[in-house]
Amino acid sequence: GAIEPKKNLGRIVEAYLSSGVKTPLILIGKEGWLVENETALLSQIKRDGGANADRIRQYDYMPFPLLLSLIRGAKATLFPSLYEGFGLPVLESMALSTATLTSTGGSLPEVSGDAAIIVDPYDVQAMTQGIRDLDQDDAMREDLERKGRDQAAKFTPQAYQQRLKALYAQVGI
Repeated sequence: GAIEPKKNLGRIVEAYLSSGVKTPLILIGKEGWLVENETALLSQIKRDGGANADRIRQYDYMPFPLLLSLIRGAKATLFPSLYEGFGLPVLESMALSTATLTSTGGSLPEVSGDAAIIVDPYDVQAMTQGIRDLDQDDAMREDLERKGRDQAAKFTPQAYQQRLKALYAQVGI
């Protein structure tokens, strides 16, 4: 996707830096509209160089097979968006058995169910703690991976077809 204000990149970077974790933060997405405020901290880190610049890696684009491998191999996906109509990246991460941190924004709590760490997207401290937990708590991460696969299965085309059939049967169609 594109980096734009609703993706909450500025707070993600702030929370990541505050967390102190050593696991690299990988950002994928081309800059979209109104990104200046969202990328200000990231731009400063790149200019200053040093250890923080080495911890954060940014790519505009990644070929699909490589993207899938990256998500599967990640400790977690961070998607604390301010608003999403559906939140496909959360569902994709869960389907790929990757623990997820997401937000209370839009449909994200419904999509993720109890299979993700859900934070207020404006609460950097909550994101910071979620990042630390995902980095350090192997048992929690494994539990979220298992729950994520189960949650993602609720959104397969087959599951949708069954729910639609049940709805039509209920209304007598």
